[in-house]
Amino acid sequence: MVIVRREVTASPAVLLAGVAALYFTAQLLVPTLGMGIGWDEAVYASQYAAHAPPAVYSAPRAQGVPLLVAPIVAITDEVVVLRIWLTLVSSVALFGAFAVWLRVRNHWVVPLAALLLAGCWLSLFYGNQAMPNLYVALGAVAATGFLLTGSPLGLGASMVLVSLMRPTDALVLAAPLVAYALWQRRFRETAALAAGLAVGWGQWAVEAVARFGGVAERLGAAGEHNDTGLTSTLGDQARALDGPALCRFGVECGGVPPVLLVWWIAIPLAAGAGLWAARRTEWFRPLVLTTATAVAMALPYFFYVDYAAPRFLLPAYALLALPVATAALHAPRLGLAGVTAHLVLQTVVAVGLSSGVRADRDVMNAAAEELRPRIDGPCVIYGQGGAQLGYLLGCESQAIAQRFGDTMPRRVEGFRERGHDVIVTHRGVRPPAYTDGWDRQDLAGPWRARFGATP
Repeated sequence: MVIVRREVTASPAVLLAGVAALYFTAQLLVPTLGMGIGWDEAVYASQYAAHAPPAVYSAPRAQGVPLLVAPIVAITDEVVVLRIWLTLVSSVALFGAFAVWLRVRNHWVVPLAALLLAGCWLSLFYGNQAMPNLYVALGAVAATGFLLTGSPLGLGASMVLVSLMRPTDALVLAAPLVAYALWQRRFRETAALAAGLAVGWGQWAVEAVARFGGVAERLGAAGEHNDTGLTSTLGDQARALDGPALCRFGVECGGVPPVLLVWWIAIPLAAGAGLWAARRTEWFRPLVLTTATAVAMALPYFFYVDYAAPRFLLPAYALLALPVATAALHAPRLGLAGVTAHLVLQTVVAVGLSSGVRADRDVMNAAAEELRPRIDGPCVIYGQGGAQLGYLLGCESQAIAQRFGDTMPRRVEGFRERGHDVIVTHRGVRPPAYTDGWDRQDLAGPWRARFGATP
């Protein structure tokens, strides 16, 4: 009697679905679910919120995130509901973006690449936040895969997503993809890339004319806001590998974390090893394209934008996950150790950073609740935390990043003249001198407020 043993293995698609489910679960466990709303999030969410007026919308921002959160903020002001929605959306988007690559290569390398990205602290921290960078990253992964599979509709849709989220990132993404498409004489795909760009940039241009006085004026304001010009932020990006979320506005980024620096250096080395391992296979050309695209998307944030934020590099990490996963599977024992170390290290960073941010925002939420009884009519929150407190309290808002000016901003003065009470909020920064005679209130933690009634 001969016993035949059949080895049962999960298909790459099933494994990818499992990775997406793990990512969903991890976001519920990392301390971001109950985290209060951030400055950028409050600006984005307020644009279509039913309970709060739109916050000041600066020139570099685009409409992708406001549209993404609109179905939730239009019906509820509960931040935890918004977090659950974004947890679901980001997990589905992770699956969808990498599922495209199963058509390029139906192999375990694809779900492993998805796992590497999902396990990154940036993906865990920002997965359920109303921020654009993760969706730019996943859109870039999908767009590259659709180009390789000759799917103009999917390619165009991916570029629409990226161009609505961050038009300038979409332009950088399009450069290597257009070059590849023209080299391969794929003119339908080239047209799809152009059409996808046209949607996001067209909307941005219309908004520029309507709100900023013209396209040139908005581009100039965006460049000034983002401190653009030839520069190098390699050192700042290295110092921010384990946070803070933004190295700007006088924020102390600390020193370079040695363990994270080793992890950072290992990424391009592993990607190079993956390219070398695939050099004589049909998988080599797709990996070259994704690597070249990753480099293109990282370069502006190293040498053109003069400040650091770890999330800026998410698209590069997402694209490099494919050659890195290839290297890991080529040397299984070393790869297993590397993937395990990556997941453990990144989870530790994600939990530590999100715990600190959540604690800080809990104090802000408490300050908002202490302010709420003082609000009985139209109001404007001016100062530190202005965007978040305005969103939470349903007030107009004007946020500051570092310090107050000597005179009240014209916009705030305009609201005051129209009958709004002005509430100046601050912590660790001296309030403006013209508020010295106003009513004062100590709030939770370091937060303080001054109240100026209508003139």
